[in-house]
Amino acid sequence: MKKGKTIKGLVAITTAAALGVAGWWFMSGGEGEEHQVPTFVVQRGPLEINVLQGGEIRALQNTEVKSEIEIPTKILSLIPEGYLITEEDVKEGKVLIELDSTDLKTKIQSHEIEFQTTVSAYIDADEGREIQKSENQSLVRDAQQEGVFALMDFEKYLGREVTASILAAAGLPKNVEEFDKYAAVLETQANTPVLSDAGKPKVDDKAKPAQKKASVPASSERIDFIPFLEQKAENDGEAQQKLRQLEDELLLRKSELAVARQKAEASQRLAERKFIAQAQLENDQVNLEKVELAVKTAETQLALFKKYEFNKQCSTLVAGYQEALKKLQRTIRANRSRMAQAETRFATAKRRYEMELTQREELERQLKACVIKAAQPGLVAYGDLNAGSSYNYNYPIEEGASVRFRQTMLTIPDMSQMGVKVNVHESQIKKVRIGQPVKVRVDAEPGKELDGRVAELAVLPDSTSSRYTPNLKVYPCTIHINGYHPWMKPGMNAKVEIIVDQLADVLYVPVQSVEVEQDQHFCYINNGGALERRAISTGLFNDEFIEVRDGLKGGEPVALTLPKKSEIEINGGGKAKPAGETPAKPKPAKDIAAAKP
Repeated sequence: MKKGKTIKGLVAITTAAALGVAGWWFMSGGEGEEHQVPTFVVQRGPLEINVLQGGEIRALQNTEVKSEIEIPTKILSLIPEGYLITEEDVKEGKVLIELDSTDLKTKIQSHEIEFQTTVSAYIDADEGREIQKSENQSLVRDAQQEGVFALMDFEKYLGREVTASILAAAGLPKNVEEFDKYAAVLETQANTPVLSDAGKPKVDDKAKPAQKKASVPASSERIDFIPFLEQKAENDGEAQQKLRQLEDELLLRKSELAVARQKAEASQRLAERKFIAQAQLENDQVNLEKVELAVKTAETQLALFKKYEFNKQCSTLVAGYQEALKKLQRTIRANRSRMAQAETRFATAKRRYEMELTQREELERQLKACVIKAAQPGLVAYGDLNAGSSYNYNYPIEEGASVRFRQTMLTIPDMSQMGVKVNVHESQIKKVRIGQPVKVRVDAEPGKELDGRVAELAVLPDSTSSRYTPNLKVYPCTIHINGYHPWMKPGMNAKVEIIVDQLADVLYVPVQSVEVEQDQHFCYINNGGALERRAISTGLFNDEFIEVRDGLKGGEPVALTLPKKSEIEINGGGKAKPAGETPAKPKPAKDIAAAKP
């Protein structure tokens, strides 16, 4: 025989005896009431500690059909509640709900105009980016050619070797190869991101030496080009040729001066001897003066070329070359700025296009979601089964009703695994643990007892219950029922008995026989016709019995009701209180647990 049934049998016998004694006492007019208080014999045996709660049958897994339309819409057609969806319905795509799509179609048409405009802007930004790339390449190519031409003009004037020496001294690219490297470094710097992913300035370690090479030094000091003019090189330029021409011109004039001087001196001697006329002498002297002036002119031209014209032309060519390098640098930076603007316009247009495309796809998805078809077999229920009745009353599901976004319209419970949702009072919550066995009795099937276990237990009390009754603290608990029961439906009322502990051999008395006063527990013993108040030590308890650990012995009769204090003889010799004094009110069973040591 089960322990639970044994205890319940004892309770039935005790209750019947107590009712019989109480009836006899009432019929006898109350004579000898101190001797006829209903009693219960202290029992020793097994005691099952449990927590009894009432709850509601729920499916452990529910498929909720929610509205996927972002704007409020109305229900046009609705499948009857309680309809059983079959596998054939799922294959055929049976329509469960049809929502009004008029407003949604209007919104799609309006969005289509914006979408086409966004597509046009996206294509224009993409083509503009490619055009800007081509323009940048042309500008850089022109700037590079201008720099190369300036270098070639310098080499043409001074020669390649002398030009290389001057440019090396000035810290500039000395030939076409170094110029191309310089341009490549500028291109690399232009392609280096200005900002990192975090939005802070980004410094590329590899670009640091390149930055030094690519910089154009400022010509703060004047260069003396005369020493370069005297250098001997295999390939001479225009400057060396002109220098030779001036030197040859001076040499020729000096030769002519020597001849003219000799001729004038000879004419002077001949004129003194009267061999030639005086006019001839004067003519030779004038010719000598002309030649002397020509020599001075040649010397001046040579000196001016070396001191002024050569330096001026070299400075002009160097400045032109430096300006060409700076122009190349400015062109690349300007290209970078224009390209950044084009990339920004493209990225913005692309992002806007992606957003509009996503919104278009979302609107099309919502349009398809206006017709909801069967996706799995099951029983159809209106509204949200996990919500309260007041919520489903305020938001009814019926044809013509308006539903909002993400509102649950239908719930299809999974009938293969059911459970019970109960609320455990705070006085019992410390007893309940996840995994404890549970006995379930459903009101729809009286006499059947199902097995289950505690699967879920809330850590905090239910806020909805505290909203209406602030002093009530209950903790939601979910019981999983073992096995499959076709007759079981969601919403049925059930009572659960959570098995907290199984005590093998203990003393126990009914909970109504225990009085709690100042955190101490007392029982009233029928001792030879007199009630003796005795302090006891209690242990675990259920809704009917409580464990007595000390203060009582098996077979002792304890009062089932707490008598008035005036009727008690405390320890056989205590003084009774006056009959008119209000007796101490015994505390209920839940307060016994709170006061239990």
